[in-house]
Amino acid sequence: MEVVRIAEQLESQGVDVIHLEVGEPDFPTSASVIDRACSALRAGKTRYTDARGIEPLRDALSNWYASKGLAVPSYRIQITVGASGGLLLAFAATTNPGNRVLMADPAYPCNPRFVEAVGGDTHWIKTDVATNFQPTLSQLEEKATEIDRTLILAHPANPTGQAVPHAELKQMSEWCQRTNRHLIVDEIYQNLSFTDSLISSLAISEHQFVVGSFSKYFNMTGWRLGWLVIPEYAVKETQRLAQHLFICAPSFAQEAALACFEHDALRDAEMHRLELKKRRDLLIPRLEAMGFKIAAEPDGAFYIFVDVADIAEDGQQFCAELICKTGVAVTPGIDFSNSLPPTWIRIAYTQPADRLIEALERMARFIHD
Repeated sequence: MEVVRIAEQLESQGVDVIHLEVGEPDFPTSASVIDRACSALRAGKTRYTDARGIEPLRDALSNWYASKGLAVPSYRIQITVGASGGLLLAFAATTNPGNRVLMADPAYPCNPRFVEAVGGDTHWIKTDVATNFQPTLSQLEEKATEIDRTLILAHPANPTGQAVPHAELKQMSEWCQRTNRHLIVDEIYQNLSFTDSLISSLAISEHQFVVGSFSKYFNMTGWRLGWLVIPEYAVKETQRLAQHLFICAPSFAQEAALACFEHDALRDAEMHRLELKKRRDLLIPRLEAMGFKIAAEPDGAFYIFVDVADIAEDGQQFCAELICKTGVAVTPGIDFSNSLPPTWIRIAYTQPADRLIEALERMARFIHD
């Protein structure tokens, strides 16, 4: 937020700021989705819906999963107010006061706040480059205690873009079932993967909560629409919680999202996914040539997590000086980690290629001055 504040101040002074700090795609929402929203508003689709979400949208998601070879019945799908609503709902369903949630460090910074909101605490699992910043089964077996009742995984993760390796994902899923623990898998970026080998955790098991979102793949961040796939054992309880926590997701946004699964929107989404892969491939060699250390090639999303240890001693100071002197905004790694050295930063490639090249040129001049 400090970087955003400085960026806004500089822009108000006429400075050209290149925003690589916020985790929001720069692509527009598909025109077909916007048209469907306008039609829904004109038709008066502005009232409360079923707390689970409208049935056609849940059916559409079920069919979308089926097209990927995954059997997810619509009664296990809960429409939520963004992925944040899905995460909060999953933690509320699994975490009692005094429980702890096993969570990788680094992690999405809102996750521990969701846990605190329902009276729980976070048991941080330190990760590093060797495991692509994902936890491992051996760590869980070594560190988990009786009060650690839930494990959350991000597949792929923010801030790293790294997915959980398939073998580890399977082992950790089986461990949760074997030890009677809950599993939450954040798959917000799963459809923005750059390899065919990255598959949903639902191909391994149906016993976990899976969080999805229309924000990233379908470029609907401000529409506040997501979903939660609920394991069979928790459907009724989780749906009851949803009624009390947010009544329903925005009705017109639900109607608009039906267009996401039609040809035009799917074509746009795939085109944007491929464009993000090109941006990743553009950035990585150039960043490495400037002295940035990249742990591993991101599997998906639109982030590169880099170490600036060979360039600066403090990532937060590096980010502050970079934006003040060049107008390039990136995010310090301390937003995501309590244990990593303070030299990590996150770069979001949410700008067109020409702007990314301009950002790289400004960064190179800053580093070499």
